[in-house]
Amino acid sequence: MKRVNQALLAVAMLFLAACEPGPKEIMIGQDECAYCRMTISDKPFASQLVSTTGKAWFFDSVECLAAYELDERVETDRIHSRWVPDFEAPDTWVNARAAHYLHSEELRSPMGLNLSAYGNNEQAEQNRQSYGGEIKAWRGVLELVNEAWLDGRRNVPATAE
Repeated sequence: MKRVNQALLAVAMLFLAACEPGPKEIMIGQDECAYCRMTISDKPFASQLVSTTGKAWFFDSVECLAAYELDERVETDRIHSRWVPDFEAPDTWVNARAAHYLHSEELRSPMGLNLSAYGNNEQAEQNRQSYGGEIKAWRGVLELVNEAWLDGRRNVPATAE
């Protein structure tokens, strides 16, 4: 009987480990942005925030995700992860804190702040050479959104790296 209980416990632990919160599927043309309420229609710019319980909030742009976080609509300790699609492979989710962002007026995003995300710096640099602009890390995105959209009213957290 003890072996059965140990086996059940091991299976339960494996199941729980497999349930780590991660990105969810966004229904393009159906899901609504949690920040601006627009219908999410452009997959290479969509993004999402996932809570520690696995709840996901979807956004039509990286800038909406950043503004949602800066507005503290979800408590920081409830945020498990933030996800952005790799602009070159929109079905591939990249952790927003690890992504590289291109801010370019020539590569228009749905909300007009013109941010695209990349899984690696080389991809971002290739598009910067094609479209111009500036490459940023997640902290730079938060600072840009804070200045451009929120008039500098928010404190960008020191842990934004």
